[in-house]
Amino acid sequence: MSEQGIRRDGPPRAIQKVRDATFLVQVPLSAAPSADWRRLFYETQQGAPPDFPPRSIEFSGSLLRFRSDPASVNAKIAVIDRWLERANQKEAAMAGRSEEQRQRREEWARENQELAALNESWSKL
Repeated sequence: MSEQGIRRDGPPRAIQKVRDATFLVQVPLSAAPSADWRRLFYETQQGAPPDFPPRSIEFSGSLLRFRSDPASVNAKIAVIDRWLERANQKEAAMAGRSEEQRQRREEWARENQELAALNESWSKL
Protein backbone atom coordinates (compact mmCIF):
# COMPACT_ATOMS: atom_id res chain seq x y z
CA MET A 1 0.00 0.00 0.00
CA SER A 2 1.23 3.51 -0.72
CA GLU A 3 2.02 6.22 1.80
CA GLN A 4 -1.34 7.80 0.97
CA GLY A 5 -3.28 4.65 1.72
CA ILE A 6 -5.85 3.11 -0.54
CA ARG A 7 -7.56 5.47 -2.94
CA ARG A 8 -9.78 5.32 -5.96
CA ASP A 9 -7.59 4.70 -9.01
CA GLY A 10 -10.02 5.46 -11.81
CA PRO A 11 -13.62 6.24 -12.64
CA PRO A 12 -16.58 3.98 -11.87
CA ARG A 13 -17.74 1.59 -14.56
CA ALA A 14 -21.06 -0.19 -14.92
CA ILE A 15 -20.23 -3.86 -15.36
CA GLN A 16 -23.62 -5.58 -15.07
CA LYS A 17 -27.30 -4.70 -15.15
CA VAL A 18 -28.80 -6.16 -11.96
CA ARG A 19 -32.42 -5.16 -12.58
CA ASP A 20 -34.34 -2.25 -14.11
CA ALA A 21 -32.28 0.90 -13.59
CA THR A 22 -29.87 -0.81 -11.15
CA PHE A 23 -26.33 -1.66 -12.14
CA LEU A 24 -23.32 -3.29 -10.54
CA VAL A 25 -20.67 -0.57 -10.53
CA GLN A 26 -16.97 -1.33 -10.25
CA VAL A 27 -14.22 1.07 -9.14
CA PRO A 28 -10.47 0.34 -9.39
CA LEU A 29 -8.41 0.94 -6.25
CA SER A 30 -4.73 1.84 -5.91
CA ALA A 31 -4.08 -1.43 -3.99
CA ALA A 32 -5.86 -4.49 -2.68
CA PRO A 33 -6.99 -3.68 0.87
CA SER A 34 -5.94 -5.98 3.70
CA ALA A 35 -8.52 -7.65 5.92
CA ASP A 36 -7.67 -5.19 8.71
CA TRP A 37 -8.13 -2.22 6.40
CA ARG A 38 -11.48 -3.56 5.17
CA ARG A 39 -12.62 -3.96 8.79
CA LEU A 40 -11.70 -0.32 9.42
CA PHE A 41 -13.54 0.70 6.26
CA TYR A 42 -16.73 -1.05 7.35
CA GLU A 43 -16.63 -0.16 11.05
CA THR A 44 -15.40 3.43 11.24
CA GLN A 45 -17.94 5.21 9.04
CA GLN A 46 -20.23 7.79 10.59
CA GLY A 47 -23.38 9.26 9.14
CA ALA A 48 -23.77 6.62 6.45
CA PRO A 49 -26.83 7.13 4.27
CA PRO A 50 -29.52 4.60 5.26
CA ASP A 51 -29.86 3.47 1.65
CA PHE A 52 -26.07 3.06 1.21
CA PRO A 53 -24.45 1.43 4.24
CA PRO A 54 -20.71 0.63 4.10
CA ARG A 55 -21.52 -3.11 4.08
CA SER A 56 -23.23 -2.66 0.69
CA ILE A 57 -19.74 -2.28 -0.77
CA GLU A 58 -17.79 -5.39 -1.76
CA PHE A 59 -14.04 -5.64 -2.24
CA SER A 60 -12.41 -8.05 -4.66
CA GLY A 61 -8.67 -7.70 -4.99
CA SER A 62 -8.02 -4.10 -5.96
CA LEU A 63 -11.63 -3.51 -7.03
CA LEU A 64 -14.58 -2.11 -5.13
CA ARG A 65 -18.15 -2.91 -6.22
CA PHE A 66 -21.59 -1.60 -5.33
CA ARG A 67 -25.08 -1.51 -6.78
CA SER A 68 -26.61 1.76 -7.88
CA ASP A 69 -28.98 3.49 -10.21
CA PRO A 70 -27.16 5.77 -12.67
CA ALA A 71 -28.43 8.98 -11.05
CA SER A 72 -26.91 8.06 -7.64
CA VAL A 73 -23.42 7.09 -8.78
CA ASN A 74 -21.89 10.58 -8.38
CA ALA A 75 -23.19 10.94 -4.82
CA LYS A 76 -22.14 7.40 -3.90
CA ILE A 77 -18.63 7.92 -5.28
CA ALA A 78 -18.31 11.08 -3.15
CA VAL A 79 -19.36 9.06 -0.07
CA ILE A 80 -16.94 6.23 -0.97
CA ASP A 81 -14.07 8.71 -1.36
CA ARG A 82 -14.78 10.04 2.16
CA TRP A 83 -14.97 6.48 3.53
CA LEU A 84 -11.68 5.51 1.87
CA GLU A 85 -10.00 8.55 3.41
CA ARG A 86 -11.44 7.83 6.85
CA ALA A 87 -10.27 4.19 6.75
CA ASN A 88 -6.80 5.38 5.66
CA GLN A 89 -6.70 7.89 8.55
CA LYS A 90 -7.76 5.24 11.06
CA GLU A 91 -5.17 2.80 9.75
CA ALA A 92 -2.44 5.46 9.96
CA ALA A 93 -3.49 6.32 13.53
CA MET A 94 -3.40 2.65 14.51
CA ALA A 95 0.05 2.23 12.98
CA GLY A 96 1.24 5.22 15.00
CA ARG A 97 -0.18 3.72 18.19
CA SER A 98 1.47 0.38 17.43
CA GLU A 99 4.83 2.11 16.98
CA GLU A 100 4.36 4.01 20.25
CA GLN A 101 3.52 0.77 22.04
CA ARG A 102 6.59 -0.93 20.59
CA GLN A 103 8.79 1.96 21.73
CA ARG A 104 7.29 1.82 25.24
CA ARG A 105 7.95 -1.93 25.43
CA GLU A 106 11.57 -1.41 24.35
CA GLU A 107 12.05 1.37 26.90
CA TRP A 108 10.53 -0.79 29.63
CA ALA A 109 12.87 -3.68 28.68
CA ARG A 110 15.92 -1.34 28.77
CA GLU A 111 14.87 -0.03 32.19
CA ASN A 112 14.43 -3.56 33.51
CA GLN A 113 17.90 -4.53 32.22
CA GLU A 114 19.40 -1.46 33.89
CA LEU A 115 17.65 -2.28 37.18
CA ALA A 116 18.78 -5.91 36.99
CA ALA A 117 22.40 -4.82 36.38
CA LEU A 118 22.27 -2.43 39.33
CA ASN A 119 20.71 -5.04 41.58
CA GLU A 120 23.33 -7.59 40.50
CA SER A 121 26.13 -5.16 41.27
CA TRP A 122 24.62 -4.49 44.71
CA SER A 123 23.84 -8.12 45.52
CA LYS A 124 27.09 -8.61 47.50
CA LEU A 125 26.82 -5.44 49.62
